[in-house]
Amino acid sequence: MIHNRRRSTWAHALCGAMLLWCVAAENGVAENSALNFARASITTGELKEHAEVLADDTLEGREAGSRGGRAAAKYIIGSLKEAGIDPAGLNDQYTQPFSGNFQNLLAVIPGTDVALGQEYIVVGAHYDHVGYGNRRNSYGPWGFIHNGADDNASGVAALLEVIDGLSRSTWRPRRSILFAFWDAEEKGLLGSKHWVSHPTVPLSAVRLAINIDMVGRLTDGRIEVGGTRSGLGFRRLMSSTLLEDNLWLDYAWELEDNSDHWTFFQAGIPSLFAHTGVHDDYHRPSDDAEKLNVEGIGHVSRYLLEQITKLADEEQLPQFRAESRSESNRTRKRYERPLPNLPPRVGLTWSFRTGDPAYLLVKRVLPRTAAWQAGVRNGDEIVAVNGLPIVNESVFPAVVLQANSEVRLTVRRKQFGQTDAAELQSIDVALTGRPIQLGLSWREDQAEPGSVYVTRVIPYSPASRAGVAVLDRIYAVQGEPILGTDDLMSRIQVLLDEQAAEVQLLVESRGKLQEVSIPLELPLAETDDRSL
Repeated sequence: MIHNRRRSTWAHALCGAMLLWCVAAENGVAENSALNFARASITTGELKEHAEVLADDTLEGREAGSRGGRAAAKYIIGSLKEAGIDPAGLNDQYTQPFSGNFQNLLAVIPGTDVALGQEYIVVGAHYDHVGYGNRRNSYGPWGFIHNGADDNASGVAALLEVIDGLSRSTWRPRRSILFAFWDAEEKGLLGSKHWVSHPTVPLSAVRLAINIDMVGRLTDGRIEVGGTRSGLGFRRLMSSTLLEDNLWLDYAWELEDNSDHWTFFQAGIPSLFAHTGVHDDYHRPSDDAEKLNVEGIGHVSRYLLEQITKLADEEQLPQFRAESRSESNRTRKRYERPLPNLPPRVGLTWSFRTGDPAYLLVKRVLPRTAAWQAGVRNGDEIVAVNGLPIVNESVFPAVVLQANSEVRLTVRRKQFGQTDAAELQSIDVALTGRPIQLGLSWREDQAEPGSVYVTRVIPYSPASRAGVAVLDRIYAVQGEPILGTDDLMSRIQVLLDEQAAEVQLLVESRGKLQEVSIPLELPLAETDDRSL
């Protein structure tokens, strides 16, 4: 069987990784090393093997209750046995039969904590598909094998590799993890519905359900993560410091009755799902293994492993948030609408020109603005602002934003009819609006206490130069968690009053958590950085 071959392939790698783990343990980082080892054990070769077996024509589309469905179940059970993970079905088996010919497949890693070990995270993926297809479940053509490589051999492959990675590591969860391979999802979520009606562990002990469905077509690095609003603070928990550079998380607001997460959501259990998008091969015979982005499944699998282990060890998981039932993507669009740009303080456009000295060429002076009233003209060359030379494009807007009420421009202006001669003159510009010190606006999100999300970033402001963007989330200042918008405002104001050199923020941008340093000093380095 392929299972024995896979295990032998890992023999040498396992010895080397265990040696590295021993060294890490001596340095007090055994847990991180174990999880890094688990992540490294997820390979495209094994994912491809799982997906190709499950999406092979011999399984005839894995319709629930069919010969192909039973063959798929046998393959999954073989993989679970190989991983050495405990069965969690009926009668100490991996199976939970229902409705005659259907069967869920269940396995468990027991929690080690005395109290938390009695709680469960349910992580599931459905393994059935639609067989040969019909008018009710296929977009056609019908009568041909629908292999369901993405839907959902990809999710099963990802979950098997997560299980395999955890089984190879020394990490053990504080909270119990129940792994479920649901049957008859394509017939109306029957497998997950049966389990919720006949749970193999107390339903009241289930703190969270995670559903993995169609993760085989990763495009542009986008991983859709839904359901984070079903519990307070899940977006923060599902964000990552390990997400690869080319990946990003799209947090969907709306949960729909289109996969097994819906069963748990309807039962009042916080529910999350991972997905990489619907495509033209959805529920068609053309959803075949050769079209899978297997490397993408690996990215999703490693991300899920990180999140599952983190959630299993959390001291307390969020309770169900009933307000999520009435939220949708339309709600999100209205709620996350950014604030409009502020009126310009000067009122001109320019292009940066290198030279000795460098300068800004005024392209257009907007009517009835501060620059227009001060007498700045199209074609003027600004060589300094408040005595500071224009060593890069950011100097001028940064000084203008932070100035109290006025700036002095040193302008080189060519006289009418002359091509070379030019004279320098000073122009005082009375600015409109208030000084901009950080350049950020934000508001709170009721689903994410202890955070704010950015609604406006002023171009060329300190926040803009640091790379903060609209819809980024802020969780901490100077390493300390924030309580909300008022707390963030007061703590930043203290730093500004103390004339701190920088503001350190913990920022989440499209799922990536990172420390962002916002320098408050003017950008006077002699570089031409036009991206600022």
